[in-house]
Amino acid sequence: MKVHHVAITVNNLKESVNFYTQILGFEIAQKFAREDMGAYATFVKLNDFQIELWQFRDMKENSNSLNNIKVKGIRHIAFEVENLNETISKLIDKGLKFSEPKLGASGHNYSFTTDPNGVALEFYEK
Repeated sequence: MKVHHVAITVNNLKESVNFYTQILGFEIAQKFAREDMGAYATFVKLNDFQIELWQFRDMKENSNSLNNIKVKGIRHIAFEVENLNETISKLIDKGLKFSEPKLGASGHNYSFTTDPNGVALEFYEK
């Protein structure tokens, strides 16, 4: 068994697809609509990992934030990187803001940013 994808409901599908493809280097794998749900979706992929981005006509706000670990659903998506400081530097040049890198209990360095919808993205040094 392996993970096929993670689904995220977004505020603006075009903005989110641009973020994941232009900033993080994903590629578009598939686009589709679900008129019965009032929704549009796009799969973006990076190597063997996919994120399914959904935009619905009827959106509900949530209170997910970097400071709130007690949330239902996705807490964050983690990306493994070879060099955390180098990765952060490249992404800061593309307009992202990061938390101060820290040494985690796992013994590895990490830092957080968010996508355009406030979904927490962790960058975890291998």
